Amino acid sequence: MIMDISGMGFTDELSSLQPGMNLGNLHIVSFIGKGAIGEVYLAQHEILGKQFAVKVIPKGFAGEDGAEIFKQAARVQADLEHPNILRIDDLGEEDMFYWLRMEYLEGEEVTENRTTRSLEDLMQLNGGPLTEEEVQYYLYYLLVGLDHAHASGVVHADLKPANILLAEEGVKISELGVIELIGHAWDDFHLLRQNPRLEPTLFDPLPGFSRALPALLNTFEYYSPEQRAGQPPNPASNLFSVGLITYRMLTGRQSLSLELPSQAVEGLDPGWDAWVQQALAHDPSKRFQSASEMLYVIPGLEAQDDSDSSAEQHADTT
Repeated sequence: MIMDISGMGFTDELSSLQPGMNLGNLHIVSFIGKGAIGEVYLAQHEILGKQFAVKVIPKGFAGEDGAEIFKQAARVQADLEHPNILRIDDLGEEDMFYWLRMEYLEGEEVTENRTTRSLEDLMQLNGGPLTEEEVQYYLYYLLVGLDHAHASGVVHADLKPANILLAEEGVKISELGVIELIGHAWDDFHLLRQNPRLEPTLFDPLPGFSRALPALLNTFEYYSPEQRAGQPPNPASNLFSVGLITYRMLTGRQSLSLELPSQAVEGLDPGWDAWVQQALAHDPSKRFQSASEMLYVIPGLEAQDDSDSSAEQHADTT
């Protein structure tokens, strides 16, 4: 039996649902975090005893066609079975919001009140550049997952470090399939930037969500030039976002600068400079043309593979 939550529990400024509420057989355990268009909770299945992550998305973000848009977004990610893509296996609808049931990744507890679950968490905790080995590691699995998504005809609309979750399999990409939901917010922001006299869409979020469009801007930080111009993303747009994410991993800098990676960090492999420059080409046709192409020329990765192969051959002869 589904608890009626339409008139209760929406008073906390931090989160909309409260521990103890139920969504069908899912028992809400705790609040995990909040993104641009939704909140995520830890939930336990009352029959299976298994833990899941549940994402709650206010209906106001999706407009009149919200139900179909939401279902399509869920289907997209549910169909992408891959170890480097976060798995979605159920969805539902309440009076004020839609919800998605996803696999739960525990992350690493670094302090009593802090857990590292995403690449964003890791970079904030690190406070500076990641090592080249770390960059190669996370970048490899990110591109493997993206390559699978692109081959399936799916493009990420909101690729950023917060949507790259840390996992035993390297990373898992989340939020694939939200292109229409993100698109409504971005269309409004883009139109307002062009004509400030326009009235923004009055979103009807859950309490605790901001109606102000500037609150959404952090989700557009890793947008490609064509996305910022209001065009829909394509695979090359995702690869531009990967370039921005990589620059931040390599340099520890929150935003792009005129300095190349090897100029920003002493001792860095200069091969990253050309790699990042190609990834961040303004003209999409001058970027890498696929995630796999981008992966195969990750600086230092080939040498690392050769070293591993040599070690294996040596072990075979001893």
